[in-house]
Amino acid sequence: MDIGVLRRDGRTDPFFDGAAADRLVIKHCASCDHRLTPDAGDCPDCGTTELAWADASGAASLVTWTVTHGRPAADGTVPPPAFLALVELAEGPWLHARLDGVERAELREGLPLRAVFAHPDEGEPYMLFRPWTE
Repeated sequence: MDIGVLRRDGRTDPFFDGAAADRLVIKHCASCDHRLTPDAGDCPDCGTTELAWADASGAASLVTWTVTHGRPAADGTVPPPAFLALVELAEGPWLHARLDGVERAELREGLPLRAVFAHPDEGEPYMLFRPWTE
């Protein structure tokens, strides 16, 4: 399932700069040391809008998931299913994400995952999560 072409909008430059370097960056509230999702606009604990960007480890665990199936093409070919998930980063925030390199039978709550980045020919890189074993 194609996700389309991603474009940065100025507010997301640090996230996409990190993704281009295969690094996951998230928001950080220096006032209360709270880690937040990349799209956070303010801190839910102290309310400040003064958020910085910080590197995240990329480690996560699977919270929940769904499998979506695309429509068959005119020639009858069927696109592979897409695995969409809610993951919990090791730093705490939960992210909506796409899973890659997984089989339906191996999916379970708490499955260790690691962020990886796809680098399409056009548009910005995007994040995926793959099963992770040390």
